[in-house]
Amino acid sequence: MFRRLVVNTGSNVLVMIVKMALTFIMTPIFIHFLGNYDYGLWEMVAAVLGYMGMLDLGIKPAISRFASKYKAEEDQHSLLTVYASTLVFMAGIGLLIALMLGGWGLLFSNVMTPEGEEPLKYTIFLLILAGQMLIVFPGYVTESYLEGFQRYNIKNNITIVNSVIGATVFVIFATPANALLLLALVNAVGLVLKFLIYGVLLRRPSFGGIVFRLAYFNATKLRELMTFGFKSFIQGVATRVENATDTLVIGAFLGPATVPFYSIPQNLVRYIQTLGWTLSHAFMPLFSDLAARSENDKIQGIYLVASKIVVGLVMAMGIGAAIVGTPFLALWIGTEYTEQSDIILLLLVSFTVLPLINPFSSRYLTAIGKHGIFARLMPISAVVNLGLSLLLVQHYGVVGVAVASLLPSLVLQPVLLVYSCRQLEVSVATYLRESLLPNVLPLLLMGAVTAWMRWSVGIDSYLLLVITVLLAIVVFCLSFWCLSFNPQERSFVLERSPLRRST
Repeated sequence: MFRRLVVNTGSNVLVMIVKMALTFIMTPIFIHFLGNYDYGLWEMVAAVLGYMGMLDLGIKPAISRFASKYKAEEDQHSLLTVYASTLVFMAGIGLLIALMLGGWGLLFSNVMTPEGEEPLKYTIFLLILAGQMLIVFPGYVTESYLEGFQRYNIKNNITIVNSVIGATVFVIFATPANALLLLALVNAVGLVLKFLIYGVLLRRPSFGGIVFRLAYFNATKLRELMTFGFKSFIQGVATRVENATDTLVIGAFLGPATVPFYSIPQNLVRYIQTLGWTLSHAFMPLFSDLAARSENDKIQGIYLVASKIVVGLVMAMGIGAAIVGTPFLALWIGTEYTEQSDIILLLLVSFTVLPLINPFSSRYLTAIGKHGIFARLMPISAVVNLGLSLLLVQHYGVVGVAVASLLPSLVLQPVLLVYSCRQLEVSVATYLRESLLPNVLPLLLMGAVTAWMRWSVGIDSYLLLVITVLLAIVVFCLSFWCLSFNPQERSFVLERSPLRRST
């Protein structure tokens, strides 16, 4: 169990690191070839596609859960039934979205066309996205099956190769004239090929022998999946509103060319959120399994220790991003993108890290079927977020949008912490003492060293940036190992260390 958890989580972290590296390399290239307008438009369209993606009604996590359940029960008939039923449903959603994007491109592409340019480029752009949707949505079913079968390493290896090839093709063939269309085409072809490979792999006996047969379609089973997934859908809608409306609001009120001044710091900070989600992703089936066995003491132990580790890592990244983010942006993109970046980064880091102070709440509550609280409270938070964004952007620009994101979270997250601790049957004081308090001194030490490097030494080159980051990592890791872990936890890690085994 421990080995599988480590392999899956390690694979998820690896793909995140690769994507971070590609973002670091490719973002200046994208801006160079696309310009601020087309790059901002790409970010806005990505947000719109994210909203359209919610038309799956939360069925993707339901597929993973039921695929895992039926595989454990060796119920091949149910596996094939879920596969056929959800594939038909998702293909229908993909067709609907393709028609919407195609109609937008053929009839209304002039809405996004800059003054003085022909709309043909933007028409083709939207048609490429429309074609992509026809494969991508049913492809989500194959991806969810691989996750349900705990084959994260296979899925992630394919994603890494696909991403690297796509970035290479863009670098070789991009010009300012074709950049937007090439980016859309490379992205579409990469996604389509990836999901087709997933489908081919699932057909192999070693991957479950999962094949599509229309005869296995079952409307009753589909309704069961949709009922289970509806709470996740509501949670996903709220999360999407909180995370994706900012670029749309800024683009609508301040213009697409303003979007990069917010989206670039936002994308930088979003990797903190991605790390938290990545590290917690493989725990949901583990919690579900332990809950079914009534091993609540083991759940509590894993929850508290794993939370301490994840909280330490994400808060360390957050402090680092808030302190060295502006020097990094100046070196990476240019000083013109750093005028308000310190305050924007601080606000975005606070908004991102706050939910990750309790990083396993969603995974645990979903595992035990108590995740309805997210469906009740998160939409309220998301609506308040959107309303404040619409109000504050008119007076305070991009900073106002960042403030609007943070304020509702300051109220919501303490409520979710109290609820999850109650379900876990531990007190909030115990959670704070076991999972948060041990991180305080390591984070203070790391923050002090990082701040000294920025404001006393100065970070005006990549060499100094790398030295600062490495120094912060060393200080945090050593102090975390010595001050946050107790002797039993250190022994547990050392006994399972690959270095220890090799000797």
